[in-house]
Amino acid sequence: MHFFPHLFSCWSALVLCAGITHGVAAPIFPDGESVRLTKSEMVTFKGKNLSGAAKGQEFTVVKHDAREGVVYVAWYQEDGTRVAGSLPADALELSPADAWSDLLRGASAFRERRYEESRRLLARAGRDAKHGALANALATRISGALNAATVGTPAGQQARVTTLQALRDAALQLTKLGHGSLALFVDEGADALAVSLPGAPASKLDRAALAPRVAATEKALHRGRQAIGMHRLHEASQLLKAGLEAEPGRADLDALQQRIAKDLTYAEESYEAANRMRRFDKGAIHALTAIERGLKACADHPQLRELKKEMQSAFEERTSPPVTAAFLTATKTANSKAALTDGHKLYTTRCTECHDLELIDSRSMDGWSRTVGGMARRAGLSAGEQAKILEYIAAAQGFVEATGGGQ
Repeated sequence: MHFFPHLFSCWSALVLCAGITHGVAAPIFPDGESVRLTKSEMVTFKGKNLSGAAKGQEFTVVKHDAREGVVYVAWYQEDGTRVAGSLPADALELSPADAWSDLLRGASAFRERRYEESRRLLARAGRDAKHGALANALATRISGALNAATVGTPAGQQARVTTLQALRDAALQLTKLGHGSLALFVDEGADALAVSLPGAPASKLDRAALAPRVAATEKALHRGRQAIGMHRLHEASQLLKAGLEAEPGRADLDALQQRIAKDLTYAEESYEAANRMRRFDKGAIHALTAIERGLKACADHPQLRELKKEMQSAFEERTSPPVTAAFLTATKTANSKAALTDGHKLYTTRCTECHDLELIDSRSMDGWSRTVGGMARRAGLSAGEQAKILEYIAAAQGFVEATGGGQ
């Protein structure tokens, strides 16, 4: 799936030269390839943070700047506009080969006249048990058309017409199977082979109607993956549903929908448990724990969010109790009120840029130290700021232990 014009061979040569210059075989991330993060990172755009991204989150490469060590990836902002967000190349790896992705990229390569790449990708997809039959049928049609295009005799000209007709028919059939993207790529690829061919068959597709649906599908895929990376599974589910309505045969969207189904169910069960427990005497702490666990799985679950809002004061006491006289008395800390107040402010502002606050006693201080240290670079925290946050967390844990979090 290629979103921007590119010079693949030239860019690959630049990347290869960069690796040779430094004596290291640097990984090459071709345009349009799918990559995934090997650790949590921050997606940036023009020097500004766009969003945190989780380990394992996938992206589509727009451009790999090997000299700068940066990979630009397709990213949709909240207003729906697409930009080229950037990630450090050393935090990325190629996603495992996927037959459906090979199918799409093979058809896209055919459209862009990168015929050898198209053949390679379709051949690889053809070995897949689920999508192999479709890939092989498409490869046969494309190979027939490409082979006929090299014959200059009158008989060869007729073969070109016949094979192009087969491609047009294949594109039409693909739309009927719900594979709009494949259909459009194949049909537009046939246009290039039909140039200056007398009697060349015209497209049978309603491209004016099909193209917007394909664009909507691509947008749903990328925004859905972004939402999953931020654990906004309710939003992701809605996006994927809309994408499948636009193009029912998109196996990648269906796979993502199935992937998040378990966590959506867990979030729903957490809501039911929290809603039940809060009605019991001294059940608030169990309700808060259930809400937090559910929101970790699905950060935008509507009912969990609403329940958390209803219990906000109790949540504050368990996640970020303010530094009051009662707080200082209960914790018996040696740190000054000013230092703890600074830590509280840093914790409740800087640590919420990418995620909600967790229950303060949800992990040990060793665990908090690792977590804060791991997030420090993404949040731009200095060593002094990290120390203040950890001092506040340690005191807050003492407060929760001494008072039960105000419960």
